[in-house]
Amino acid sequence: MRPAVERIRTGAGVTVFVVREDDPAAGPANGGLRVLPYGTERHALADGLRLARRMTVKHALYRTGFSGAKLTAVADPSTVDRLALMRAVGEVLDRHAGRLYTGCDMNTTAEDMRVLSGLSPYVLAGVGSAVDASLATAHGVVAAVRQAAGGDVGGRGVLVHGVGKTGAAVAALLAAGGARVTTYDHDPAAPLLPGCTPLHPLSAWWARPEELLVLCSASGVVDERVAERLRCRVVVSGANCPYTNREVERILARRGVLCVPDVVANAGAVIGDSIEHHQPERFRTGPPEEVYRFVAETVAERTSDLLRRSSGAPDRVGAALAELLEDVPGTVCGLRFAPARV
Repeated sequence: MRPAVERIRTGAGVTVFVVREDDPAAGPANGGLRVLPYGTERHALADGLRLARRMTVKHALYRTGFSGAKLTAVADPSTVDRLALMRAVGEVLDRHAGRLYTGCDMNTTAEDMRVLSGLSPYVLAGVGSAVDASLATAHGVVAAVRQAAGGDVGGRGVLVHGVGKTGAAVAALLAAGGARVTTYDHDPAAPLLPGCTPLHPLSAWWARPEELLVLCSASGVVDERVAERLRCRVVVSGANCPYTNREVERILARRGVLCVPDVVANAGAVIGDSIEHHQPERFRTGPPEEVYRFVAETVAERTSDLLRRSSGAPDRVGAALAELLEDVPGTVCGLRFAPARV
């Protein structure tokens, strides 16, 4: 299916690409709104196309009841007119009348989504609930790391690349579980996290001999040169599209590095979206810890299936993922959510 692409302009002159892999059989398109200074519109469109494809795979893998989408805005996040952006996006959402949903992504905030939800009902971002989509993602990523580590991270060396909201939560959860956590972020103002050892922003993070690398930063942080020099045994992708191209995956497999893909590991937000969409009252009124528990259990199960089907062989992960996509749950993910207490 060819993705549908729309190019819109906000009242402040910002270009936004809306990419939808709208599959009526899978459900309405769903993907976050990302704001980046792409440099050119061509790069923003390419990013949207790539991310929407990965969202489609992720939604299918967990049977969320959605197909994939991504909205990419070409703007400096520090100066963009956010109200004009939200108004333009709200108009697009209303025009699609339930066939397109969005939420947070890079450089969009919970406050942005609160404003957007006042303009359009087609927003899935936990507005009005205590659930934090970043924490949901973090709990899923940590569950995937635990499976890749054999069930226990205690004493394991882990490098968390990127300590934004999700990465910081991942690092904190792993440290609390007894892992020896090292963190890296290119921003000198990145937070110092209790129980974690930060690397200098100019350090060669890829040369760290940690057992596990957890990618929680931007897309495309691992290119072919970095892939040849990584010293970890396992990579867990907590960020979308962390590799620059497919050759990176082939290099890592050849070098014996086991990779847990983004579509498996960082599904916490879309699992939460599925609950919010299909069981809104439970999502809004229930304890957020129950959502995080469900996310962790669901991601752990799919990660375990992936590792079992691949027999832990790096060059079998792609085939194992294809098998998982042929063996998805029979019930929509959000409808399976049943909190232990309400």
